[in-house]
Amino acid sequence: MKDAEFIYSLYVQANPVPDPDLLLVTRDEAVLLTLERSPDMITEEQVGSPPPPTPPKRRRIAAAVGAAAVLIAAIAAAAILVGGDSMPVAAADADPVVVFDGTTCVYEGPTLIEEGLVEFAMTSSADEGFNLVTIRMDEPALSQQLEGGPVGTDWATTPDTPTPEGELSSVGVPTGDTLTSGWLLRAGVYLLDCTTPIRAVPEHVWRIAQVEVVAP
Repeated sequence: MKDAEFIYSLYVQANPVPDPDLLLVTRDEAVLLTLERSPDMITEEQVGSPPPPTPPKRRRIAAAVGAAAVLIAAIAAAAILVGGDSMPVAAADADPVVVFDGTTCVYEGPTLIEEGLVEFAMTSSADEGFNLVTIRMDEPALSQQLEGGPVGTDWATTPDTPTPEGELSSVGVPTGDTLTSGWLLRAGVYLLDCTTPIRAVPEHVWRIAQVEVVAP
C-alpha cells in the first residue's frame, strides 16, 4: 500500500462516518496533503509533553549563587562546632565544673582561659572524696608527661609512678560534698588531675583536662 493510501485509511478510521462522501478530505486530497506534508492529515493525538522551558540565564545564576551560599554556611557552622575554643575566656567567666562519681572524674569548662582568679566548682557524688590537682608545666616536661598520661587517662598509680615536674596545687573535696575554690592561674599550660583517696600519695588518677592560660 502506498504511503498516501495508508495515511488516508488512518484518516478514515479516525473519522468514522456513514458515507465516505461526508469526509472533509477525499482520497485525492489526501495524496495532495501528503505531498505537502500538511498538518491537516494528523490522524492520531500526540502523546507526551513538550520539554520544560529552559530557565532564563539570570534565574540559573541566582539559583547557583543561592546553593553556594547554603554550602558556605554549612561549612562555617561545621568549623564552629569542631574548632573548639577560638577566643580565650575571661578568668571571671570561666566557671569550670569538676564532678567525681567514684568511677570517673569529668571536667566541663573552657580549655583556653585568660590568666586571673578562676573559680572551680567541685562535686563528689561518690562514697569517697577526691583531690583536684592543677599542674603548671613547661616543655619538655609537659610533652613527657602527656606521652605517659594523655588527657582521658584513667590509671592506678604505683610507687614507681613519677611525680609530675611542675607547679602543683590541690584541694580536697569531701565525700558527697560540693566545694567552690579559686585558683590564681597565670599564663602557661595546666594539666588537671583527679586523685583518690584524699591523702598525699594517690592510688588512682584521672587526667581530665589540659588548659592553656594566656595573658588578657
